[in-house]
Amino acid sequence: MKCKYQLQWYDNIPIISWVTLGGKCRKCRKPIGYSEILSEVGLGLAFAAAFWWWPSKNDLVMGDFAEVLKFGLFLVNLVLLLISFVYDAKWKELPVGILIASSALALAFLGIDIFTAYGVVGSFDWLSLGGAIVILPVFYYLMYKVSKERWVGGGDWILCVPLALMLENFWLALFALFISNIIGSVISLPILIRAKNRKMTIPFGPFLILGFLVVFFLQAQILQLITV
Repeated sequence: MKCKYQLQWYDNIPIISWVTLGGKCRKCRKPIGYSEILSEVGLGLAFAAAFWWWPSKNDLVMGDFAEVLKFGLFLVNLVLLLISFVYDAKWKELPVGILIASSALALAFLGIDIFTAYGVVGSFDWLSLGGAIVILPVFYYLMYKVSKERWVGGGDWILCVPLALMLENFWLALFALFISNIIGSVISLPILIRAKNRKMTIPFGPFLILGFLVVFFLQAQILQLITV
């Protein structure tokens, strides 16, 4: 970002490049920053967590085609969500093109579930899916419109589209909304208290993504809790 050096392929090897360069630009030796290494490590941990806490892990390990395909789509979407996470955290803006691509992958993810549900058990809970869409993208779109972008940004409701499509469930979407706000409050309040400008804006996209990941990985436990 300082000298505009064009990164080469050997500058983009995850984790290894940052470590071997000592966190500094190869050309001007200015610090690169920590977001790169943290995002690379974070994505690796997210990939590991996705496998470890995958809702249908037995089917995945047994090599079920539909489940393996869903897992692959989810991992690719994790990369897109990470890009959105870092972009919003740095520049307080969500890249619409990335969000549209994420929504397309989430739609394919949902399509597999609809197809396999019809083929195996003969049903799919469309009502619960509709509830998830209302709780996340519709709710955030209304807040965006009513507040004229004072409460939430224009990209937040678009980000909620792939999140709702992959959660597929009203209760999971509600939990994701709740946990996102809890995480946002815990992180934002100390920043706002210390800040001189109390009107500063804090991007909410990263909190939505974190809340989604927590709920997605723990969805079996959450749904079990609800049905008790």
